Amino acid sequence: MRTAASVRATKLTCKETIRLICEYLDGRLSPGVASELRMHLDDCQNCRMVLDAAQKTLATYFHSYPPPAPAAKARVA
Repeated sequence: MRTAASVRATKLTCKETIRLICEYLDGRLSPGVASELRMHLDDCQNCRMVLDAAQKTLATYFHSYPPPAPAAKARVA
């Protein structure tokens, strides 16, 4: 398995791109790896769909309120 540091000089595969998406969204990739990831996303509709889903999931998670606690049920004896 290649790490973010080892993919700088080569094209990213879809598997590598998907593994790096969270780091990309967090801004934790080096400029070179982030650039390579963006180039892959420009050419790969499937990986763009994964990125879009991750962005929507994070937006929903971080911008939503916790669901209300369930109502207490009366015990039946």
